[in-house]
Parts: sequence; C-alpha cells; structure tokens
Amino acid sequence: MTPTRYAPAFMAAAALLAAVLAAAQHHDACETAQQAFSECVPYVVGEEPAVSPSCCRGLGDISDMGDTAAQRGALCACILSEVKAAAGGRMAPGRTAGLAASCKVPIGFIPTKPDFNCSTVL
Repeated sequence: MTPTRYAPAFMAAAALLAAVLAAAQHHDACETAQQAFSECVPYVVGEEPAVSPSCCRGLGDISDMGDTAAQRGALCACILSEVKAAAGGRMAPGRTAGLAASCKVPIGFIPTKPDFNCSTVL
C-alpha cells in the first residue's frame, strides 16, 4: 500500500478538524464579546446615567478582537444578540452610537439599534 492512497482521507480529516476548530474559536470569541458588552447593557438600555469604566474596558477588549470584516460582523451579531437577550432589544436612542466616543475606543461595529444589520459592517 502506498502512502498516497490515504492522502484523500487524511486531507478530508484535516479539513474537518480545521472547520471544527474555527467554529469553536468563533463560539469562544462570541461568548467573550457578549460577556464584555454585558457591562454596557445597563447604560445602553437607559438604566444607568453614564458609561461605566467596566463597559469601556469591555469595549476595548471587543475592539481588539475584530481584525477582519468577517470577525467584526460576527462580533456585531453576538453583541446584538446579547442586547436582545438581556434587555429584550430595548436600546435608549443615541446611547449605543455614542459608546465609542464616550469610552475613547476606536470601534465601529457596535449595533446602534435593535434591527441593525451586522452584515453591513466593514
């Protein structure tokens, strides 16, 4: 038996492993982003009068995670899911849009309204 006989099976197994690892990595990043943004939810929904330092730290952490447009879009969707789950989709007008400036964090993929289309994030 020649080693090349097993090459297709090996390649298929390697591709499957890569897909599983990528999915697990996405899941971990999503959980991390949701946990970090949870510190901002009280402000975003209007329950807190000001942005907390822990919210700003969380935004900084999230900002560091979005290297590509695909990652930023996925993180946006995860954050939007967090807001919808934690606050029923309520967002005080203008609060989410102003988070980056309030925290002095360069982040442009935070959803600004409950029906925000994260697939438009660059």
